This record gives sequence, C-alpha cells and structure tokens, in this order.
Amino acid sequence: MAVQILKLGRENFVLLREKDYRDLKSKAGVGRSRGENGKRAKKTKRMSAQDRGDIAEAARRRKEPALPYSELRKELGLA
Repeated sequence: MAVQILKLGRENFVLLREKDYRDLKSKAGVGRSRGENGKRAKKTKRMSAQDRGDIAEAARRRKEPALPYSELRKELGLA
C-alpha cells in the first residue's frame, strides 16, 4: 500500500489509492447498512438485562437531589 502524507497548514492528510481505501473500509465494516441482496441488514444486538438495569439506575440517580460542590467539600473537610 503506497501512502503519501500531505501537510496543509497544521493538518496532515493521507493520500492512498482508491482500491486500498475500499479494502480498508471493507475490513473496518464501515457502510455495511445493506446486506448482500441490497435490503437493509437487521440489527440483531439487543440490550442485555444488565444494560437495561444500568439505564434504569442512571435515570433514578438523575432524579435524586444533588449536593453543591461547596457543601460536599465542607462535609469531607476539604474546605
């Protein structure tokens, strides 16, 4: 794979052949929203019970009253 680095201003850009780019893209799995027959691929991953529980706990904690940072520092003896 022949790669050239081009610097424009403070940014570095990598130039490579289109074939190499497509190979890397296919290996990375980018743009695979459609299956072999052109139809949309189904998303098979579902949330586990652990994930659902974590989300529910986060929602409960978000509703709890929060202590201001200054009061927390006083409680811990840092102020």
